[in-house]
Amino acid sequence: MPTIEIASVNSPGLNLRQEDYKVTIIENKQLKSHRPLFNDFLKGQNGTMIHVGNPDYRECKNNLFYAGAIIDWEFDPVEVNYYPDFNDDNCQGGRNQQIRFKFLSQFRKDIDNLMKAALDSSPVQKGFLLSDYHFGPDKEIKEVGLCISDLWLQHDEKGLIFNTMYVFCGK
Repeated sequence: MPTIEIASVNSPGLNLRQEDYKVTIIENKQLKSHRPLFNDFLKGQNGTMIHVGNPDYRECKNNLFYAGAIIDWEFDPVEVNYYPDFNDDNCQGGRNQQIRFKFLSQFRKDIDNLMKAALDSSPVQKGFLLSDYHFGPDKEIKEVGLCISDLWLQHDEKGLIFNTMYVFCGK
C-alpha cells in the first residue's frame, strides 16, 4: 500500500488538529519518512513531517499506516498486481505496474490544506509531497520548484507520479 507524506522544511511544528481533517495525520518534528525511499535526502534537513493515512486509521496513530483509501485507483488502473518475490533479501518484480495516481476528490481539500499549512510553518516557504508505493516506478524521482497551484494542475491533467518527491514553494 502507498504512503503519502508532507514535509515542512525548517518548521518547528505545525500543531495540527486531527479533528480538522478527514484523513488521519501524524505530525513528527523531524524529517523522517515511514519508508526509506527519500530518507537519505531528508537526513541532512530539519523540519516537520506529516504522515497522511486512511481515515479509518485514527485509532492506531502510533503505528505505521497507509494511504490507499485516499487514492483514486481507477485513474491509472492495473488489471492484476504482480507481487514482488522476496528471496535472500532481494526483491524481484512488482515495480513499474502503476505509475500515476490522483487523490480521491473528497480528500483533495485536506491534502491542499496540509500543504498550505506546511508552507505557512516553513520559514523558508518550502515543502515536500512524498509518495512511496511498491508497485510504482523502480527509481525514485525528485521534481523541484512547483507552487501548490501548479502541483494541482499537474495532478488534474496528468496525475502525480508514485515514488516521487514533489518540492513545492510559496511563490
